Amino acid sequence: MINQFLHNNLLKVQKPARYIGDEYNIVKKDPNGKLRIVLSFPDVYEVGMSHYGLEVLYHYLNQFPNFYAERVFLPWVDMINLMQEKDIPLFTLETKTPVKEMDVLGVSLGYELAFTNVLKLLELAKISIEAEYRKKDDPIVVAGGPVSYNIEPISKAFDIVFIGDGEKNLKELFELLYYTRGEDRIKRLEEVAKIQGVYVPIFYKQIGRKIVPIGNVPKKIKKSVIEDLDKAIVPIKQILPNVQSIHDRAVIEISRGCTRGCRFCHAGYVYRPVRQRSVENIVENAKKMLKETGYEELSFLSLSAMDYTAINQIVDKIISYSIENKISISIPSTRVDALNIEIMSKIASVRKRGITLAPEAGSQIMRDKINKNINFEEIYNSAKKAKEAGWNRIKLYFMVGFDGEKDSDIEDIGRLLIEIKKLKYRDITASVNLLVPKPHTPMQFAKLQLPEYTEHVFSILRKYRKYAKIDINDGKKSFIEGLLSRGDRKLFEVIKIKYKKSYYDEWTEFFSFEDWMEAFKEARVDYNEYMGPFTLKDEFAWEHIDCGVTKQFLWKEYNKYLNGDITKDCRFGDCSICGVCQILKVENNLKV
Repeated sequence: MINQFLHNNLLKVQKPARYIGDEYNIVKKDPNGKLRIVLSFPDVYEVGMSHYGLEVLYHYLNQFPNFYAERVFLPWVDMINLMQEKDIPLFTLETKTPVKEMDVLGVSLGYELAFTNVLKLLELAKISIEAEYRKKDDPIVVAGGPVSYNIEPISKAFDIVFIGDGEKNLKELFELLYYTRGEDRIKRLEEVAKIQGVYVPIFYKQIGRKIVPIGNVPKKIKKSVIEDLDKAIVPIKQILPNVQSIHDRAVIEISRGCTRGCRFCHAGYVYRPVRQRSVENIVENAKKMLKETGYEELSFLSLSAMDYTAINQIVDKIISYSIENKISISIPSTRVDALNIEIMSKIASVRKRGITLAPEAGSQIMRDKINKNINFEEIYNSAKKAKEAGWNRIKLYFMVGFDGEKDSDIEDIGRLLIEIKKLKYRDITASVNLLVPKPHTPMQFAKLQLPEYTEHVFSILRKYRKYAKIDINDGKKSFIEGLLSRGDRKLFEVIKIKYKKSYYDEWTEFFSFEDWMEAFKEARVDYNEYMGPFTLKDEFAWEHIDCGVTKQFLWKEYNKYLNGDITKDCRFGDCSICGVCQILKVENNLKV
């Protein structure tokens, strides 16, 4: 039925190659007798295929003989309309099996605006959007990814939420599901709830804003942590997508975690401690990956690649191979104080791309408040050295909307752009984003600015457009993301109403602020509850999820933010007693 549907309808939709599968490097197995898993990133194919975490899980799970992991993405709207018209259920790419017939549906959540996509995905799969109504033979729906650290707004959609590094305890979870196939659904969930990093939402209830256990389950769910990154799988045979993906390159993770302590950065707190992959492991696997994929670009994945303690060794060991095979090397946005022009020049010897720096704030006062620990001279000198080394394009990232921010702080963004313009770059871009206060960060206590604030910011920065291209992100999107990121279970009703009106909220052409406001009104939920500011005494819906960083530490950091006091990186100074090493019994692993 599904193959016939594709045969008859592929030429009626945009980018039909999104749906055919059979890409180079996919895994093919006999599905009989195996735990059948389908992994999903709830967005369109070319976005999902760029997600490194999904690629890692795909190859990690398929290395075990009892598992067969396939993939599924949210179809584009034209295909969704056709599937619903013809009553075709959502199906896997590898075997064209209806998702509803799989044993496990794994959903990787990278951002809150995908919540409506998740419900649409379940609807297309003909699976109940609420876990409590699923039947014995329905797939177990598992969530993971950074959003799992506050999954509560959409927790009712999931049977299981996995918190932390999948390489640590995911095998144990899926083995238990494999050996208990056919048994009572609730009993299976009771068993998996005993595994570290596994959260089963139906065994908890909300009282006030707090989530508390019902029965014999942990009061707090500690995240799963892999201590040695060399033991984490590298997806050497990365799947080559049929449609060019957003990030069309080979990717290797060189480190995980960051202790710089930027007070707005969610990843910087929930992924602690820092763990480095060894130089030998990186170089060996990078070369294998490039041979297996034929990619002409290699990206070093890390929260701050230039902070890797032996980044020069990695570059020196791979640069000759890179030059010989005409392979360019890219590094994500770089901390100003970590920029090494000598290394960047080596990287650019094959192909010079634009350089990206992240000052985050225009004024020194705000940079100190958010613990960026850089000054104007460092920003200017880094840009100057990059220009002298041959770069002609530069992009700068900024944030606005912080507590206590003044118009003069915003003006300082423009003044910084004037100074960068004097360096005679051919192309200067400033990306300005509204702060989204995130759980498990010091900014979880902060006030969320109304969308109109971005209009105020633009009115100030407008006159600086002759010095740089200034991109100010949609404040309405950031506002909704902010409400969801600090939301609780009451928001599930809002999301249910909203996804019926519209989805694909990450896409500008589909995002509807009006639909969100109507959904809040229809659900009778007051969004002001989630705007803040908050105090230490306020309860949060994510306090039962233990990433290791304590609420008391975050409150202390928030007060240091208010006072403009900095906290040093514990890799190079004293322990800041954030809680990770003490609670999770792990430490920074800086091996090279």
